[in-house]
Amino acid sequence: MSLALGCIPMVSLHAKAEIKDILAENQTTKLIKGKIVDTKGEPLIGVSVVVVGATTGTVTDLDGNFSINVPNDKSQIKVSYIAYKDQIINIANRSVVNITLEENSEALDEVVVVGYGVQKKASLTSAISQIKGEDVFKDRGIGNPTVALQGEVPGLSITRTSTRPGNEGAEMKIRGDISVNGKSSPLILIDGMAGSLDELNSMDANDIENISVLKDASAAIYGARSASGVVLVTTKRGKQGKAQISYNASFSRTINGIQPPITTNKEWLDMFYEAQYNDAAANNPKLTDPKEIHQNINWWIFNSFGGTTIDGNPTTYVGESLFNALREGKSLTLQRGSNIDRWEPDNYMMDYLYGQASSQKHSVSIAGADDKFGYRASLSYSDNNSQLKVAEDGEKKYGARLNMDYQATSQLKIESNISYEKRDIINPSTDVGAGYFDPWFWAVYNEKGDAYDTFSGNRNPIGGLTQGGRNKTGFITFRGGMKATYDLSKYLQGLSVSGSGAYKTVEKNFQEQKNKVQYYDWTGNMTGNKQGPGSLKEELEKWENITLGGFVNYQRTFADVHNVSAMLGMTAEEETYKKVGAKRNQGQIYPGSDLTDLDVWVSGTNNEAYGGQNSWGFISYITRLNYNYSDKYLFEFLARRDGSSKLAENQRWKNFYSLSGGWVISNENFMKDIHVLDNLKIRYNYGKTGSVEGIDNYERYARISTGNALFGKDPTNQTSLWLTGMTSDLRTWETINSHNAGLDFGFLRNRLRGSFDYFVKTNTGMFIDVTYPAVLGASAPKTNNGKFRARGWELALNWNDKIGQVRYNFGASLSDAWSTVMELTNNENVPNPGKNENRLVGKPRQAIYVYKTDGIFQTQEEVDAYYAKYYWNADHSGPKSNNIIPAPKEAGTSQLRPGARKVVDLNGDGSITKDDLYYAGDMAPRLMFGFKAGLEWKGIDVQAFFQGVGKQVVLRSGYLAAPWMTNYVLQNNTFLGKMWSENNTNTNYTISSRDQNFNKWNYENKDVLVQNNKYIRLKSLIIGYTLPKHCLTKAGINKVRVYFSGDDLWEWSKVKDGYDPEYGENSNNTFPFSRLLTFGLDVTF
Repeated sequence: MSLALGCIPMVSLHAKAEIKDILAENQTTKLIKGKIVDTKGEPLIGVSVVVVGATTGTVTDLDGNFSINVPNDKSQIKVSYIAYKDQIINIANRSVVNITLEENSEALDEVVVVGYGVQKKASLTSAISQIKGEDVFKDRGIGNPTVALQGEVPGLSITRTSTRPGNEGAEMKIRGDISVNGKSSPLILIDGMAGSLDELNSMDANDIENISVLKDASAAIYGARSASGVVLVTTKRGKQGKAQISYNASFSRTINGIQPPITTNKEWLDMFYEAQYNDAAANNPKLTDPKEIHQNINWWIFNSFGGTTIDGNPTTYVGESLFNALREGKSLTLQRGSNIDRWEPDNYMMDYLYGQASSQKHSVSIAGADDKFGYRASLSYSDNNSQLKVAEDGEKKYGARLNMDYQATSQLKIESNISYEKRDIINPSTDVGAGYFDPWFWAVYNEKGDAYDTFSGNRNPIGGLTQGGRNKTGFITFRGGMKATYDLSKYLQGLSVSGSGAYKTVEKNFQEQKNKVQYYDWTGNMTGNKQGPGSLKEELEKWENITLGGFVNYQRTFADVHNVSAMLGMTAEEETYKKVGAKRNQGQIYPGSDLTDLDVWVSGTNNEAYGGQNSWGFISYITRLNYNYSDKYLFEFLARRDGSSKLAENQRWKNFYSLSGGWVISNENFMKDIHVLDNLKIRYNYGKTGSVEGIDNYERYARISTGNALFGKDPTNQTSLWLTGMTSDLRTWETINSHNAGLDFGFLRNRLRGSFDYFVKTNTGMFIDVTYPAVLGASAPKTNNGKFRARGWELALNWNDKIGQVRYNFGASLSDAWSTVMELTNNENVPNPGKNENRLVGKPRQAIYVYKTDGIFQTQEEVDAYYAKYYWNADHSGPKSNNIIPAPKEAGTSQLRPGARKVVDLNGDGSITKDDLYYAGDMAPRLMFGFKAGLEWKGIDVQAFFQGVGKQVVLRSGYLAAPWMTNYVLQNNTFLGKMWSENNTNTNYTISSRDQNFNKWNYENKDVLVQNNKYIRLKSLIIGYTLPKHCLTKAGINKVRVYFSGDDLWEWSKVKDGYDPEYGENSNNTFPFSRLLTFGLDVTF
């Protein structure tokens, strides 16, 4: 027990202090004094000086001086300081000990993974960021590595639309867009083999050693698919030393974070009554009696049910009494004949649907290496669940990996990696969407526990989720790769050759099972209301990829100052894709059966079978040359010649290259006396990368369709062929010209380090659709007639230091990227309302165009004047052409009235048309940032990470974006009590109405739905404790660590309507964002 307690520094601190005092009084100590300086003779402030094997310690003062008591002349002191090498000093017979600390160049000697190789960080001339897997994924409860990267790398944008496991909607971009086609996802390589975002999502984060992000033209070395940047994922391998077994386990609890602001039934009834009253009054101003208003409400809840009783009391009119009872939250029983309805108005569907969920992750690995053989093998399992209570919703992941290195001879080294990953995602086949927020005033289950159905025909939404079937999506990924390197230094010093080969297969299995759901009345009898009929759909997609490569490498240093390296290589890559699918509709199966076999559903009708396949290939020739003079002047040239199967033969090959240089100013002689500056390097990179991602694999061929047509002297129906899609042998590669200027720096003995980059990327041959006259008779091919530009900057700062025995660090990153469409030859340049159809010269890809508004009509006189000015033509004989104003009263109920919104005639032509649209902003996130702070003391560590977006606008759309955008859906309670009325005129929410056309005029594509979406989020908080080694040695354990972490714990945003800012523009999404609380254990033997 005493040993265990002694491993925890928080326990018995007072008792330890008393024992220490007693020992100090009963032994002879020796006072040691000294001074600590760096290699330049400058005093070091705050250096930690500790007696080895004791808790006695001190730090140096402003002049680098220290004094400390040691037990005797055999004592040792340990001296440590951030960015300097630790030293252990023997006291011997000395009383004065002066110490010189050497800089720890480890930070500058850090090796960074680059294209087809590695380089020292100090010699980089390109914009490449590398993060260690341990710094990002360690102790995080998040099961998706992509989501965990959010905010960690400047210039790397990770967005998501949900926290739902397996359905996060994650997207990745590097430095924004490069095309209007939306093909701006980076190339992802996992251990040198091309992968996808789904493959990265499937990985166990504990297997990731580091991730490098190539952001400028240095990505040109990867050719055809690198125009949007490259993400290099390197997995862990065995390290020198005896075998170590590691086990990691974590257990998480998912709870609701920000929930969509859905009204309760009572709130909905209040909003419903207000809207219906306003519409009734507008249509018939004589309606003032409340009962008449109720009778005018033509809706299924409030219809007159002759012969119906409420709680046993006969009534001929249900509407008003039922309405009032429901508003008061009373439970009621309605009966008509043998039919019984049970009303429970306090039911809140959000409470039925969402609660808490448990998840877990486990991984075990064994790793080691000696001079001949190195290995690392791992197994992993995770079970991640969402907070949906009524049906299974989440993902399971299984993984196995084996990486090996074998030094076969003094010249031959063989590296191999094999991995298997399985990812299963399961969801209800009935989606959890806005439909599940229809008002539900009844019991969810009857007295027997069956899914309850009302006699008025309203379907229970929970029944569809619990019994309506499920969707299963499965990914199985296998990768195998091998590389052999042969050292030819005995023939030419620094020369080596290597060859590599890799094979990957990805299978995606999708199964959609929809069951027929039987509903029951209150007494347990089956009703005629069913959800169905059932169906079963299965799809299988398969990707196979083969990559081969051969390289010659040369590296040599001449006269100690001329460092030269060169590489020549060739790669070939081929990928094939195949899809088959089948579906049986209206098939019969036993109720409640989990049997999912297409052969069982034999009675189905309207059966379907479909499929398809395609393939593509690339061949590339690669070269790279690096020159480094005395670690001061750096130069790199790389080039690649690519051939793509996607293009016509005469356009298939293209050359790409990159030139970069750097000057390490801090290594110049004239900088030696500037002690505050440790590292200063300026660098510049220019190059061209290419892309064919904007076109399909077979667009080099014209497309012909078959069918029947009438022709001939005596026209008859004949089998015919006709051209539906044209091609062009003039279409060639998109070419992206990239400029990057950067600055790397280190101050105060490299405790403060950072970098700054400014970049410009221009796509000079962007693929675009060109508009031709319809008489052409076929779809025209995309051509290289567009020009697109992206610009931006990135800043990264890191501070690492130590005060006594407390180590602490701060890190911050801030980046911005914005895009502009420069040219769209032969293409319309007319804005459209909204956010999806705008590709306009001078504007970004995600440009928002809306109508400007100017308040709300307060009187009928204002409405009449507006119609007279903007709706009617000069002689009042009809409406002006192309105007969008709702027709006046005699044409229907969508007429404007007091409480409606005023749309501004922005161009002043006297009419409200599409010409009045204006640019309201860019949907792309801007000013993306991350901030990290951590400290460590005696095995206790705390780390907090904040992430966010400093500039973004979104255009809200969907059911809950504004009041009554669709009928019957529970409303956004943000609008409650804020709607315009004669007693509430100072508001920006229009009069409540259930007329959807009227509400579209008031809100759809109007500036009032453009929202500031900037936010900051506490992305993660980790508190951990690592037990001291002396507590574990006897048990044969190297390390034990316990920790508690939280993800997505807090957020602040400017969003007005109660949504989480990462929902984006979609107000149909009602699945709450979650918070994740995790407890974990790491053990190493």
